[in-house]
Order: sequence, then structure tokens, then C-alpha cells
Amino acid sequence: MVIVLWRESWLKPLSIYDIETDTCKFCKRILRDQDFVTSCEFCDIGIMHDNCANEHVLNKHKVEVKKKIELHRDKRLHDFQ
Repeated sequence: MVIVLWRESWLKPLSIYDIETDTCKFCKRILRDQDFVTSCEFCDIGIMHDNCANEHVLNKHKVEVKKKIELHRDKRLHDFQ
């Protein structure tokens, strides 16, 4: 069985002044115009590229992710999911 994780998505244009950083806290590369960014819901690492966040969460927070999967396993999906 495959488990697909749904990250709450939103699109909000931000500037580096709004997020108070100009580099990704995971890969340390400079954030550029129209990069998708997020943060980790399990720790305070900071703002990082969306792809970096995927790698970070899957490598550092596997136990927390499994707990969250179990917590939400029986919840009904929204129509758009």
C-alpha cells in the first residue's frame, strides 16, 4: 500500500524581508524570485525550499510523520483531496 502525504498548500507571495532570511536553512543556497518555500512543522529549522523541506522531514522526522499518519488515518478527505 502506498501512503501519500498531503501538505497543506497555500500560495502567498513573500519577500525576503517578510521571512527575515535570504538563504535556505537546509541547503544554504540563496532564495530567488518565485522559489516555493516552507518550514518544518516538527522543528524550528527555519525557512527552506519546498523540496529541501521534503528531504529534511523524511530524513529527520520519520517517527513524527508515522505518528501523524496514524493520527489522521481514519479522517475523511475533503472533496478536493
